[in-house]
Amino acid sequence: MEESVKRFIEKHQLLRPGQTIVLGVSGGSDSMALLHYFNEIRSKQDLRIIAASVDHGLRGEESRQDLQLVADICEEWDIEFKGVQCDVASYKQEHKLGTQQAARTLRYQFFHEMMQEAGADALALGHHGDDQAETMVMQLIRGTNIDALKGIPITRPFATGRIIRPFLSVSKQEIRTYCKKKGIRLREDPSNQEDTYTRNYLRLHVLPLLKEKNPRLSEHLQLMSERVREDLSYLNAQAEQALKAVVQLEPAGPEAAFDIVDFQTLPTALQRRTFHLILNYLYDGRTMDLSYIHEEQFFAMLDPVVANARLDFPDNLSLHRNYGRISFYFGKKDESSPYHFELQPGESIMLPNGSELTAKTTACRDAKEDQYTFACDVTHVKLPLIIRTRQDGDRMTLKGMSGSKKIKDIFIDQKVPIEQRADWPIVTDQSGNILWLAGLKKSNIGKKDSQGNWLQLHYKYKEEM
Repeated sequence: MEESVKRFIEKHQLLRPGQTIVLGVSGGSDSMALLHYFNEIRSKQDLRIIAASVDHGLRGEESRQDLQLVADICEEWDIEFKGVQCDVASYKQEHKLGTQQAARTLRYQFFHEMMQEAGADALALGHHGDDQAETMVMQLIRGTNIDALKGIPITRPFATGRIIRPFLSVSKQEIRTYCKKKGIRLREDPSNQEDTYTRNYLRLHVLPLLKEKNPRLSEHLQLMSERVREDLSYLNAQAEQALKAVVQLEPAGPEAAFDIVDFQTLPTALQRRTFHLILNYLYDGRTMDLSYIHEEQFFAMLDPVVANARLDFPDNLSLHRNYGRISFYFGKKDESSPYHFELQPGESIMLPNGSELTAKTTACRDAKEDQYTFACDVTHVKLPLIIRTRQDGDRMTLKGMSGSKKIKDIFIDQKVPIEQRADWPIVTDQSGNILWLAGLKKSNIGKKDSQGNWLQLHYKYKEEM
């Protein structure tokens, strides 16, 4: 086993001479083998090693004896030791966590403090190849994302350095053989033989069956984990570039948005990873209860037949499609309050959405009338003008039409985003005749040449101001 672990450490550059290493030690075979292995190599590698042990307070006197065993062996082997007792039961109740999650949280808090106190370079843990196999099978059962094949990382950043797992290259049986060969005293947690938890069930009932078909299962899955991580590292790097190229990220909120046409120029694999990067950005790395169903719902929104749609994700995150654009934001967009203003020629009014409408009269019709300018014979209009938001049943008569058209249908035809429709300005006269859906459509009222004055309106849209 020693040679296998040595090659694994060298391959992944897990250790350097002169480092300070904190060892997570529980008293079981995995961690006690780890403690023994590092004790054997510390003088050759010029390592400072510190054993850190946690009594979770879940098994009374038994767990206190586990802690004492580690303390006794560290004294015997002249290894620095620090142990702590935690009240997992109280922490679990206070934070509404499961037992295992509460224990893990307190354990890693202690390890974090130990590393900071010692200025340590690494925290070494005793996870082995069978742990890797259990993790990968468990993740495959629970999810459909390719990330499920990543398994336990060999190393990752933590506290003042990183976590390292030198035993991922060896099996549980190899560790047991090592402990027996070296005469290492152990205390195994009897709860490991209970199949209440999914991990234990897989360890006791599923993995043995798989190993009957392939005795080298743990080794093969560890190699698969390494290859998947390498491939995903490349995909994530490409997705990071795609994110910068096609997605607009807004720290305020935070929010994100992209044009669907641009997004769909990416290969499907990059679309998927970019989608998850967006979520990671918005959730700020928090683990959320997301499944493949959320991903499928998102990709359904990209279908060309969909014009407008909305999805609700965990933690009040909304995804909103408006024609060719998808936006991500938390909560509901502020609902616009209805407004109703009067406007006389020679006046301007600033609207709640930040746009501006100006009215004036001129002696002749302005030949430069455009999308944002409306003109009509003032004698055909009953002043003052009304500037208001839409109302149920609003219709207007358009140039060249014998009948009228619903304002709602005009918004749809013009592909106005749903969230902008509620506060879009509608211009009417005192008789209620809709003259202008500002910036979009004009009525044909008073459009014939006139010898009198002309009423001219100018709409300055907020994005142009």
